[in-house]
Amino acid sequence: MALRKAIRSARNRTEAYHQLQSNIRKTYNGIFKGKKIVENRVSAHAARLVANCIIAYNSMILNAVYQKMLVNDVSQEIIDEFTRISPIAWTHTLFTGRYNFKRNNGKIDVEAMARILESHLKQHFWRDD
Repeated sequence: MALRKAIRSARNRTEAYHQLQSNIRKTYNGIFKGKKIVENRVSAHAARLVANCIIAYNSMILNAVYQKMLVNDVSQEIIDEFTRISPIAWTHTLFTGRYNFKRNNGKIDVEAMARILESHLKQHFWRDD
């Protein structure tokens, strides 16, 4: 039974990853679709790169919150529930719009994002007693 559960969860992770890539490719009505094989390969690699960046970014934020939970001696039940959050989630990511990265100093404030997520979690299921 444990093997079936592990296989099912691995298949679900793979499916979520493919859905994320598909959502990235569908942005702007398929502007990533090329007319030549090389163009399609480049767009597929670009979609994978963006998907992996989203997953890495989410993982860094989730890890920062997890570390804070360990420091604050949060109960194991809450930590177990927290670890079920998937880093593949992309509902908070906007794929459309114009972004200007020239004025950015290149630093991402992961701690600020972790604080926002932490405050949201504290409101809903993680209470400091």
